[in-house]
Formats: sequence, structure tokens, C-alpha cells
Amino acid sequence: MYNPLLDTFIAVADCKSFTKAADKLYISPTAVMKQMNTLENHLNLKLIERSPSGVSLTPAGEMIYRDAEFIIDYSKKSIAAAQNMAHAHDTTFCVGTSLLNPAKPFMDLWYRINQSFPDYKLHLVPFEDNHEGILSEIKKLGEKFDFLIGVCDSKMWLSLCQFMPLDDIKRW
Repeated sequence: MYNPLLDTFIAVADCKSFTKAADKLYISPTAVMKQMNTLENHLNLKLIERSPSGVSLTPAGEMIYRDAEFIIDYSKKSIAAAQNMAHAHDTTFCVGTSLLNPAKPFMDLWYRINQSFPDYKLHLVPFEDNHEGILSEIKKLGEKFDFLIGVCDSKMWLSLCQFMPLDDIKRW
């Protein structure tokens, strides 16, 4: 995401010295200078004016410095959100439910066994189960939802997917 050389740049800008930034970062002043040169070459911008009395930021450096903290913070938040999303996707099951076929029988079963699966969550996804649309909803199993709550009395339904009656789950 963000370039870790920004951390070195921020330390140099704050300390106004390669040596002081090196002490703060626990690396050598030479390493700090090399990292700054690498960042400037990568960006094709001069960020720092070097002088015997220390360093100062160029106008381009001022702009990068002003936005660097935001870039770093935003990048960390973005990565954390992506990690949470990836983890939630792995442990959240989407359960299809409707007014005519409520999720209560499945939820009753879930409440009996969910202590064995503390990391798993359920997300109830409503669906339209009118005569015209139900077959298209069933075709979305595995995409829109992982489980579908409903009464199955149709050979057409059974040809589209495999059903497990809730009374057969009681053996778990």
C-alpha cells in the first residue's frame, strides 16, 4: 500500500536532521540518507534541501509531508478493513429466508449448536419466493446465500440443488 520510506521521510522532516532521524529509527545515518535518496528517485521529486546545518523540506516535500500521515493512516485502516472482510467472508454464512418460509426452524437449530462454532456468524438474506421468482432464487445458492430456508415439495427444486431436511439434522 503506502511506501514504508514515508516513515523515514517523516522522521527526517520532524527531526530536521539525518543523524537525529537515524537515532529515532534505530538505523544508521547512511541508511537514512540512502532511503531518502531512494524515495526522491522513486517519486522523481526533490523533497529535502540538504545543508551543513541540517535539512529542510522543499515545497514538494511540504506537500508530501502534509499528506504522509493521512496516507499511512488510511492505508493501515484499509488493510485492517480488508482483513476483517476476508475473515468475515470465511466465517459468515448467508441464510436465505422469506415471509412464507421464515428462518425460525433453522435458527432454532443454530441456537442449539452454535456454541460449538463460536467464530461462525449468520447473516439472514431475504428473498422473494413467489411462484415466478423462486427458481431463480434457488439458482443463486452459493452466490447470494449459502443456505435457503423453505419448504421443498418440488421435483424442479430438487433438480437444481441438494436439500437436507431439518429433521435429518437432528442426528448431529
